[in-house]
Amino acid sequence: MSEFEQLIREAGREQRRVLVRFESAPGTQYERELEPYSIQDGVLHAFSYLRNEFRTLELGTISRVEISPRSFTPRRAIEL
Repeated sequence: MSEFEQLIREAGREQRRVLVRFESAPGTQYERELEPYSIQDGVLHAFSYLRNEFRTLELGTISRVEISPRSFTPRRAIEL
């Protein structure tokens, strides 16, 4: 299990948001604030505050994870 995956799982269990930096296309970096809910087959399932909807993100595209001090009230079951 990668360090990023460990941080995401820890945040989800503690109902804390994560700030994630990832690459969606070669050379294009994004940073998003997310509520982590599950990781299945190398894919993070999370709620995106920017999009205001559930999104998926491949763990292999992540270059940084920071656990936020901000908590969240789960919108569905957390499976981390």
